[in-house]
Amino acid sequence: MAGWTPTLVKNAMVHAFEVLLDTTGQVGPDWFKNNWPEYRVEFSDEVAQRSEGTVRTITRVRVQRTAREISQMETVLIGHRGFPNWGMYVSDEPAAKRALVTWCFWEIRGCHTEVECQRRGWAYSTFRRRRDKAAQTIAQRLNHTGIDSW
Repeated sequence: MAGWTPTLVKNAMVHAFEVLLDTTGQVGPDWFKNNWPEYRVEFSDEVAQRSEGTVRTITRVRVQRTAREISQMETVLIGHRGFPNWGMYVSDEPAAKRALVTWCFWEIRGCHTEVECQRRGWAYSTFRRRRDKAAQTIAQRLNHTGIDSW
């Protein structure tokens, strides 16, 4: 394989966070604090909920992930076989690490990076430079340690 590039690193990190969000978290009622599966609502219940204004607007559906996707997510976010999580490769540059992770969540949510930076009063060029620097550093460290790209 050709090895890791900053683009591959960014794609892998976004995918890792997507897998994490798809496979964890609460689905059921708030007071149970566990992962209940979604249940179907009958038409009469939905009509009553709409008239009372208690209809749930967003239904979260669990996506079945493969073992390979989960292993890759664990490699990125937790570490694997003695290698640290990818964030540790840029731990000496917290601003770059924060920019990369923030960008990953914006990508998952479908937010535009330039708009989000403007909303927060951040310079887009600085944010982009930090994000790309973190991805480049991670790619170099992954290539140096011999971790194969996927």
